Amino acid sequence: MSKEEKYKKIKAMRILYPRFNHALNLIERCRKSTTSSSDPQCLLITGPSGSGKSSIFETYKSLNDKTIYEETRTKKVILSAEIPSPTTIMSFLEALLEELGDPFPTRGTKGNKHLRLIKLIKDCGVELILLDEFQHFVHPEKKKVNYDVSDCFKSLVNQTKVPVVLFGLSESKHVINCNPQLKRRFSMVYNLSPFGFESSLRMTEFAKLLYNIDQQLPFEELSGFAQDDMLDRFYYATDGLMDSIMKLIRDAAGFAIDEEKVKIEMEDLARAYNLHSHLQDGKSKHPFEESFSLGNSVTNAG
Repeated sequence: MSKEEKYKKIKAMRILYPRFNHALNLIERCRKSTTSSSDPQCLLITGPSGSGKSSIFETYKSLNDKTIYEETRTKKVILSAEIPSPTTIMSFLEALLEELGDPFPTRGTKGNKHLRLIKLIKDCGVELILLDEFQHFVHPEKKKVNYDVSDCFKSLVNQTKVPVVLFGLSESKHVINCNPQLKRRFSMVYNLSPFGFESSLRMTEFAKLLYNIDQQLPFEELSGFAQDDMLDRFYYATDGLMDSIMKLIRDAAGFAIDEEKVKIEMEDLARAYNLHSHLQDGKSKHPFEESFSLGNSVTNAG
């Protein structure tokens, strides 16, 4: 492979690990729920920043979203949007209207926008609604749920009968729990926690993930990410967050490709780690230095 081909492969890498696949399957279960029931199944996916929620959001959308041009309408399978911050009823409705191609999303009263949105969702044959950053329903300063927006959202779900999948930080659960009807609707909640070292099972899961990534890299040799000492180094460096793991490996791969190496070496990982200050926050050691202590490194992380 040429350097350019290797770079393209690194950029396009999508690691479909078990928890990732499980989340995709849950979303698909929601989308198909209306085939057997008039009551749509809805889902909330939570997790800390960097845990992989956005990757799941984008992957499911890229695999399943399509626009179908029919004789009497344009059908859009998935309505997806990021909830604006701060969220108001107007900004929420306008974001969804814009995604569905409304020519004047900012025009009209709240009631008019609400009715237009419901009609557009039905006219476009939307089968699933994906909403990211659901924690924005909680006021960032007052730390209180915006009940007006949550009631508007509840009404939208009830009137369209379209399954909804929400993505957000842990405080998203508070929005659901504060509204009995939403809590009933969103009976499925999936927490995408970081990879951990709390048990041998969790360590094995982490090792399999890194081995899977290693196998997909465009190098002649494996880089040995799943070796015991490397597991400890990776966990200390990334706190088990998928986004941090992939940033680290992609940048290290770039250094290795530039120097035409047959695999990623420790010095490449060290250079990549040095690029990202957020990885170093609260860390007293450098995980990719040879002198890194393996004995107590995990417990000293962060």
